[in-house]
Amino acid sequence: MLLKLKKALPIIMFAVVTVLIGSVLFEKCDSNVEHKAFLAQVDSLHKVNDSLQIEIMNDNAVIDSLNYVDAVLTVKLDIAKKNVKVITKYVDSSKSAIDNYNEQELISSFNTRYPADTVTNPLPVAQPVLVAAAKDLVELDGAKQIITIKDSAITILETKVSNKDSVISKYISKEDKFRLMLINKDQEIAGWEGQYQKIELQYNKLKVKSKLQRIGSYVVIGGLAYLMIAK
Repeated sequence: MLLKLKKALPIIMFAVVTVLIGSVLFEKCDSNVEHKAFLAQVDSLHKVNDSLQIEIMNDNAVIDSLNYVDAVLTVKLDIAKKNVKVITKYVDSSKSAIDNYNEQELISSFNTRYPADTVTNPLPVAQPVLVAAAKDLVELDGAKQIITIKDSAITILETKVSNKDSVISKYISKEDKFRLMLINKDQEIAGWEGQYQKIELQYNKLKVKSKLQRIGSYVVIGGLAYLMIAK
C-alpha cells in the first residue's frame, strides 16, 4: 500500500500544483483595485466636463448680453446718422430762407443772435455781406451740432469695437473649453477600451483557471479511485 501511495504521489502533487496555479490566477482576476481607480478617474472627468459646460453656459449668457449691447449701440449710430441728415437738411433750408429775407428779417436775425449788439438798418451795399454772414453763422451752428454728434458716434464705434473684441474673446474661450471636453471624452473612451481589454484578459484567465481546476480535480479523483481499487 505504501509503495502504491509513493507511485501515486507524483500524480497527487501534479494535481495540487494545478489547483494552486488556478488559485493564483483566480486571486489576480479577483483584484478590482485598478477598476475602482479607473471609475474614480471617469467620475473626475465627468465633474470637470460638467464644470466646463457650466462655464460655457455662462459664456453664452455674456455673449448674449454683449450682442444686445451691440444692437443698442447700432441703433444709436443709426439715430446719430439720421440726426446729421436732419441738421444738414435744416442748414440747407435755413440758408435758402436767408436768401428770401427782407431787410427787417435780416436785421432781426442778427439782433436775436447777438442781443447785446444792436444792428440798425444797413446800407444797401452791406446787405449782401450780412446775408453771407448769416449763412455762415447757420453753417457754423450746424457744424457744431454735427461735430458733437460725430464725436458721440466715434465713442459709440470705439465701444462697439471693444464689445466685439470681448465677444471674440468669449468665443475663443468657449472653443478652448470644448476642445478640453473632447480631450476628456477621448481619454474616457480610451480608458473604457483598456478596461474592456483587461476584462477580456481576465475572462481568458478564468477559463484557463477553470480548466486547470477541473484537471486537478479529475487527477485527484482518479488517484483516490486507483488507491481504493488497488487496496
